[in-house]
Amino acid sequence: MRKSVREDLISILLAFVCSVGQPVIAHAEDANYHPQDFAQPLSVARGTISPAGGGAFYLKPEDRCNLVVKEFGWDHDQCGTIDQLIFGLTPEIDNLTVEKPVSDGYVSLADWDSSDRNQEISSIEDSFKESVKAQSERSGQEIHFDGWLVYPQIDKGKNILYYANILNWSGERTINISVSIFDRQGYVPIKIVPVNGNVASDDVHKIVAASAAAYKPQAGSSYFEFSSGDRMAGYGALGVLAATLGVKYGGAASAGLIALALVVLKKGAFILLVPLVWLRKLFSRKKADS
Repeated sequence: MRKSVREDLISILLAFVCSVGQPVIAHAEDANYHPQDFAQPLSVARGTISPAGGGAFYLKPEDRCNLVVKEFGWDHDQCGTIDQLIFGLTPEIDNLTVEKPVSDGYVSLADWDSSDRNQEISSIEDSFKESVKAQSERSGQEIHFDGWLVYPQIDKGKNILYYANILNWSGERTINISVSIFDRQGYVPIKIVPVNGNVASDDVHKIVAASAAAYKPQAGSSYFEFSSGDRMAGYGALGVLAATLGVKYGGAASAGLIALALVVLKKGAFILLVPLVWLRKLFSRKKADS
């Protein structure tokens, strides 16, 4: 048995601190997490998410809150933005976050079929670039948007909006995959960090398909079950795209998180969440040693 996973965690995080030039984690020595085997469907706010294979695990609410508060500097009240945090849903996925659903009402996808859709996406992309630039300046890190690995698209058969963007963090390539599952009340945001930072676009499509298939809406809440008289959102699919990127578009605005990569603190500082990728391995090793 290894002496302590804490020492591994501290060593990795110290190396990360040296690489980015600023302290990221202050309480790693106090970490005491209890990964749970993901062998049965887990409840989320408006449905369930089921295992897609063996070897996956998740954190219970207290542990995942401790993780983001102690290790990544979130405020405690931000814990409520996470519905489930799952590691290794498939071999290609490092971690997957099911966020609390957005309940602004049924989102019409009609704007996605408009002739100026690509122009609107380009405008949203420009706003995202400006946001990344501003956050880069505030954090003191070189962060750049390097384009789309998978351009934003909608699968109307699955009722999902998804994309994968490429962020360059001080020379390190980071892929962030976003899947928004539309339902009768709004949509459920899912954020995914792949194991391989050089993942190909074809693999992203497979990851998206597996993640969407793992989620099942509760009875009566699927997108297809929309009924006349249901509440309608004041924006369409383009507004959802903007919200998941953390920029304003029409009547939609994000909650302030950008693709699992940044978190906003009360003091206006920004902290990298890259260590989530390493924590999967640490948790796996801890389970093996126990």
